[in-house]
Amino acid sequence: MKRKLIMGILLGMVVTLIPLSALADDVQMSPKALEISNNLNCPVCEGQSVRDSNAQLARDMRRIVQERLDEGYTEDEVYDYFVDRYGVGILRNPPRSGFFLTLWWAPVVGIAIGALVLGTFLTQRKKPSTSQKASSESSTPDDDQSDDLSEYEARILQDLDDNDSYRNERSDR
Repeated sequence: MKRKLIMGILLGMVVTLIPLSALADDVQMSPKALEISNNLNCPVCEGQSVRDSNAQLARDMRRIVQERLDEGYTEDEVYDYFVDRYGVGILRNPPRSGFFLTLWWAPVVGIAIGALVLGTFLTQRKKPSTSQKASSESSTPDDDQSDDLSEYEARILQDLDDNDSYRNERSDR
């Protein structure tokens, strides 16, 4: 009984100390270090910044950021330090020059090309073709519609007559 009580108390202490140790990392960091950590991708956790990640590597990176700032390094020098080790992919906002300029403008160009293709398709669809123009000039639209409707009416009347004759035959039996 005593052993279970002691184990429960120790487990409770460990559970309460774990979140406090995670908070201790961020409490020591300056606002500038937090900002820099937020602008770096965590190499372990996909889609998370170094500031948000709980991976051991991210904790080490936050510590290095704070140490470098304390030693007097500038913000750009801290970024360069991580870019030298992990490549440009470590930055959450890649530079807007060279090949990366293409990455920034590719969505805009893609949307413009898509709008152009869609606009061309819609305008071509609205224009009647030359064969349709020639046939529409020879007959008026009202004549075409009345011919179509009269054919349709004739078929409906024929179906109704056939249906009536079928019912009469069934009732005679």
